[in-house]
Amino acid sequence: MQRETRIANVVLGALSALSLLLLSLPLSTPVRSLKAGAGYLLDPLAYRGEAGYRRLAGLPERTRRLLEADIDNESLRAELRRMEWLATTVSALSTENERLRGALALQPPAGRSPAWARVMERDPIHWYRSLVVDAGLDRGISLNDPVLGPRAGRLVAVGRVVDVRPNTSTVLLLTDELSAAAAYLSSGTLEGLVQGQDGPRLRMNYLNAEAVLSEGDSVYTSPTSATFPPDILIGRVVRVNPRDPFLTFQSVEISPAADASSLQELMILRARPPEAR
Repeated sequence: MQRETRIANVVLGALSALSLLLLSLPLSTPVRSLKAGAGYLLDPLAYRGEAGYRRLAGLPERTRRLLEADIDNESLRAELRRMEWLATTVSALSTENERLRGALALQPPAGRSPAWARVMERDPIHWYRSLVVDAGLDRGISLNDPVLGPRAGRLVAVGRVVDVRPNTSTVLLLTDELSAAAAYLSSGTLEGLVQGQDGPRLRMNYLNAEAVLSEGDSVYTSPTSATFPPDILIGRVVRVNPRDPFLTFQSVEISPAADASSLQELMILRARPPEAR
């Protein structure tokens, strides 16, 4: 602490001596240039604006041009940074606009009142469990409302609402281990139960033990689903699990159509429209 105090005192003394020296010297051209240069280094803001131009007016021409060039250079740098920020902002808004255009063009299933909501928050530890959206009681959201998401020009199953607050809601994703939905395979009339695994894939259980299953089949919500409208895409089969001789059914692994890491806007299918205020 004492060492820092001594250094500060030495610097202060040196600056004071330099100031007294400059004040005592006659106002010759070199001295005025030196004073202007020292003043600009210590307080460059004093040479900007109207007051700064008055200071520069009395300096030698070469000194004035040098300082004006540096001031203009700093102004151009600031303008360049501002233009770069504006370009980045415009690009981001353009990307978001295109995404919203595609989302608005999607048609919700009949019999429900759709409400678009933005994803506000994800749990970084439990990425595949739930997320929070910016729609709640204020927009007529209620418990167990099905939630869909846009994917390649169509709506796909995402999850259901499990908690509703005045302005936000929590959506339980299909990939959560507590999620389940009745579904069927596109290759036939086989139905089963799609369940979350708390990971990037789903599991479809209770498929007929004698059925021939294959990878690549699409999986859709069943008309018997208690949550989702029928015929909503859930995903596709990526693996047929080996048959377990102790079980009376088969199971497959499914890659969900809705990628939890890319969800930004969601469509909540409200059971009823929001009440008019």
